Amino acid sequence: MKKLSASLLSICLLTSVVSSVHAADNALSVWQNGQQIQFSKSGPVMEKGVTLVPMRTLLEKLGVQMKWDEATRTVSGTKEGLSLSLKIGSTNATVNGKTIKLDAAPKQIKNETYVPLRFVAETIGYKVAWNPSLRQVNLTLKQPGNEVVKTRLQDDFYEAVNAKWLASTEISAGKVIAGGFSDLDASVKKQLSQDMAKMAAAGRDKTDDEIGNMIKFYKLAADRDKLSKQGYEAIRADIEKIKSINSLADFAKNQKELYFRGLSLPFTFYNLSDMKDATKEILYMNSPKPPFDKSIYAPDNPNGQAVLGGYKNMLADLLVMVGETKEEAIRIAGQAVDFEQEFAQYIMSAEDSNNVESFYNPKTAEELKPYSKEIDFEKFVADVTGKKLKTVSLMKLDYFENMDTFLNEKNWDKIKSWTYANFVFKSAPMLSDEFIAKSTQLSRAMSGQEKLPPTEDTIYNIVNAAFENVAGNYYGQTYLGKEAKQDVTRMAEEMVESFRNRLQKNDWLSEKTKTAALKKLDAMKIHIGYPDKLDGMYALLKVDENKSLYENNRSIQTVIEKNRFAKLDQTINRDEWRTPGHTANANYQYLTNTMTFPAAALQAPFYDKNKSASWNYGGIGAVIGHEISHAFDTNGAKYDEVGNKVNWWSEEDYKKFEEKAQAFVEQYNKAEYIGRKVNGQRTVPENIADIGGLNVALELAKQQPDANLEDFYTSWATIWRHKALAEIDQYLLLVDPNPPSKIRVNAVVANSDDFYSTFGVKKGDKMYIAPEDRITLW
Repeated sequence: MKKLSASLLSICLLTSVVSSVHAADNALSVWQNGQQIQFSKSGPVMEKGVTLVPMRTLLEKLGVQMKWDEATRTVSGTKEGLSLSLKIGSTNATVNGKTIKLDAAPKQIKNETYVPLRFVAETIGYKVAWNPSLRQVNLTLKQPGNEVVKTRLQDDFYEAVNAKWLASTEISAGKVIAGGFSDLDASVKKQLSQDMAKMAAAGRDKTDDEIGNMIKFYKLAADRDKLSKQGYEAIRADIEKIKSINSLADFAKNQKELYFRGLSLPFTFYNLSDMKDATKEILYMNSPKPPFDKSIYAPDNPNGQAVLGGYKNMLADLLVMVGETKEEAIRIAGQAVDFEQEFAQYIMSAEDSNNVESFYNPKTAEELKPYSKEIDFEKFVADVTGKKLKTVSLMKLDYFENMDTFLNEKNWDKIKSWTYANFVFKSAPMLSDEFIAKSTQLSRAMSGQEKLPPTEDTIYNIVNAAFENVAGNYYGQTYLGKEAKQDVTRMAEEMVESFRNRLQKNDWLSEKTKTAALKKLDAMKIHIGYPDKLDGMYALLKVDENKSLYENNRSIQTVIEKNRFAKLDQTINRDEWRTPGHTANANYQYLTNTMTFPAAALQAPFYDKNKSASWNYGGIGAVIGHEISHAFDTNGAKYDEVGNKVNWWSEEDYKKFEEKAQAFVEQYNKAEYIGRKVNGQRTVPENIADIGGLNVALELAKQQPDANLEDFYTSWATIWRHKALAEIDQYLLLVDPNPPSKIRVNAVVANSDDFYSTFGVKKGDKMYIAPEDRITLW
């Protein structure tokens, strides 16, 4: 299961000034419940702050029956007891016989009648919201008085189960999403913020242990007045350093120091298992992750060019804040974005990032040399890691194959500008509130987030980035009860056994493949709650109160980075936790064959000790089954019991597996959400895990003496309830490895035979799928 925070990463990094995206850069658009309204001829226009749109298309989309009286030049419309009329050239309109004054009169433009959008939409019952950065008007159908629309569960199970919650839930200011893991994450953040504030007040920072240093760091982050007075002083020396470098050759002289100071060239390092010898960790190299999805950088994307215009202006504003003149800031920002656009054409797409096996392109140190005429990769890697490594894997091969086209001496001015601007942008969270506000303005506008997150959230995010495992262990030890941990451990063991039974009874696998699959299942590591002890490295994270927040953070990140590099070419400890205990999610790791259920995820709505066993099997049980199933999805099927990339299938069995997986792709490709189709190929690993997980949990739920399948299925629908700003839903549909929550719920239950008998679903109901078309894999 992919973390939602990861899916939202690009949104959170979209930064800058709303005013930078001008009308000339981005066409005005209108969206109805998340779907763009396509106007056949001329599009919307804005006159004196009033949006006017073609009348006929708008009324049709809003379900209004329209009549036109040529003699009086009046248009009238009716819809479910509502009547309205507007007259060309008149600011007087009528609604159910009552005269209303308009902000602008209807008019004709190029022989097409235009009417004021807000008046018409609000009269019909839509909420109207304006997104200035995208020049986008969003229309959302209101539920008067939070009245719940009654939906038959046989037609839309997700909507029927969650109707009351969907009608009553409001996304609070400073937030963009609500429901499920998002609500848990917000709850955990609030609890830990309160606890850290109390510990700071109680003097917990006086001790020199892991928590003591975390609270020292917290106090530095919480002193917003001091940070405001410091301005950019903390990063001044690093800025001067990058300004003093005049060539790639010059950069190479101090490359280790520059790397650990955050003044990097456009490539990044990761530790992952060697896919041919998964007992060892090796270094993986990749491109940087720019702040936008790859599609934004395409030269033929007009919306992308508008966003990049705003991005340039944001970087320029930040550069002015660190002492550059406006003219120089514009020059540097322009070069920085131009350079980013050059290399972004080779970075991973959302689909690429789901294809784990494509990450493995191992090279010896000697074999790295041809990938750059300007950079001595062998020396760079040795300098930074402190080791002469046997193997380095290039995660996006064509990125490195094309590196000489953008990373060359002739391009140094652009490279330097990118390094400089990128450094200031990434340093902003460690500076004042003014820097944080400036660096997140475009991101908030593009996501529809009207206000800055609360200051306590800002402080928490800063502390968590440095001390996440310390915070995670504290949370797990403090808030996960022994009873809950034991119960979930029991359920996980039962789920593994249930999956084993399903494998053994499988009717399409050969005995040889079954044996290999069972071997993988037996070797799976299960982490529940939080680790028994922290890595010794965390005792080395020391905070000096006499230094700035930025300096302390850089020191901490250097310790963490060097500790990570020390593990390269060493034996992997599969018992090591890679997900902190306060993470509100669960995950499976292909390259270590481990699944993790942090303490934060082991609470309602996923697990509730006061609910029935059937309810909990439909919640945390199905989530456990989901993670187990990932070991046998389209990625997991390519890795053995310890994470080696090997083929443990017979040729015939794997062909059947691919055929079954393709059925998932085809079914989900047909699913629609907010007027767009789901990407069945990108989401196929998660879809296989969802359906497999529910099947395994269902088998156990049915064995309970008090089995209640209504509870079971209802719990599944409840845990995935979701409400987000329209901009977020649109973005997630493009990049999230999971399908939208509504599809996730409905598609999974509709492929489960017991769902039909439990709720009386029959042919003709919208939830109905013919038995021969229902899909399953495990």
